[in-house]
Amino acid sequence: MIRVLIVCSWGMSTSLLVESMLEAAAARNCTLSVEALSAGEYMDRLDECDVVLIAPQIRHLRKSIEKLAQEAGKPVALIEPFHYATMNGEAVLEQVLLLLQGTQEGQAQP
Repeated sequence: MIRVLIVCSWGMSTSLLVESMLEAAAARNCTLSVEALSAGEYMDRLDECDVVLIAPQIRHLRKSIEKLAQEAGKPVALIEPFHYATMNGEAVLEQVLLLLQGTQEGQAQP
């Protein structure tokens, strides 16, 4: 199971992306769990995830989120704004898989 943590503002619009990602994962027979938490909540859940994604609307917090995630050894990236705006779960799932692939191959985390 791949566990994804999306850090966002309030989780309302992100919940639509979560549903889209779960549908995309089911179509690929990929077991996925996705949780969307606010910037004030995610820190306590870092150890429970495999990948951290940052919603575009809080990109101003990117450096602090990246720092904490990388200290916890978690790959982290900003969700492509176009994919977020269009709720393209397939594209965001692909981003997650690439992040994990980079980690498994020992490549530098973004």
